[in-house]
Amino acid sequence: MLKYLFILLSVFSIHAHAAPIRIASDIWCPYACDTNTGYVVELTRRAFEIQNQPVEFMIAPFKRVMLELQRNNVDAVIGLSKKAIGNYQLLSNDVIVGYKSNDFYTLADSTESFEQISDLNNTQQVAVVTGYQYGKELDIWLNSHPSTYFASGNDPIAMNIIRLIKGRHSVIIDNKNVIEYTASQLNLNQQLRYAGTIGKPVPLYIGFNPQNKAYVSAFDRGIQMLKANGEYKQIMDKYKILPEVTSADARYKNLQKFLPILD
Repeated sequence: MLKYLFILLSVFSIHAHAAPIRIASDIWCPYACDTNTGYVVELTRRAFEIQNQPVEFMIAPFKRVMLELQRNNVDAVIGLSKKAIGNYQLLSNDVIVGYKSNDFYTLADSTESFEQISDLNNTQQVAVVTGYQYGKELDIWLNSHPSTYFASGNDPIAMNIIRLIKGRHSVIIDNKNVIEYTASQLNLNQQLRYAGTIGKPVPLYIGFNPQNKAYVSAFDRGIQMLKANGEYKQIMDKYKILPEVTSADARYKNLQKFLPILD
């Protein structure tokens, strides 16, 4: 009996002193924010912590995040599409943590609208984030137009919004929730105008370094534990996000109401 008790205590000690799992992202509020908050950050952290696995979260530009992952200095990256996960030869499970969309924003007094890629042909300059993938056809358009501005740094969305307000470009493309949240933090949301969406929302996942396969199943297991004890719902409610919607389009529609951004 004492032998088995010693084994159990040893296992607990290993978990208690386990090396932190290193999770990284660029700033993409409300999914991942520079204050170690954001609903995906909180869900991911708690999914591991509930299993006695400590977590370290790092904010860095997207290109650096992926470079550090390839150097094995990062164990997981928040918010990647299945395509990006495949391109970087990462691992993932079926836990969807959000949705990516190509939403277009202009200045409030603009009349431009965007429903298809050809609508971009008459615009002055488009601003996006370097390293992001916007879908095959839109990526081709962006990369074939020298006027496209690719923002980088720790907070490229904020940079693009500020440049838009200053007249440096005429339209920015990113996720609607991220643009509106960032604009509200800058007190600039009243100066922006939603001008349309091209394509459908794409599910996002956590991409795991293939060097640490055990983290993939551990994350799935942790999310199920959080759902069982009510923490999952608490985190989603905190950010005014509805966690269980059957279709991607319905989920995306609900995500648009996720935060009291006008407060």
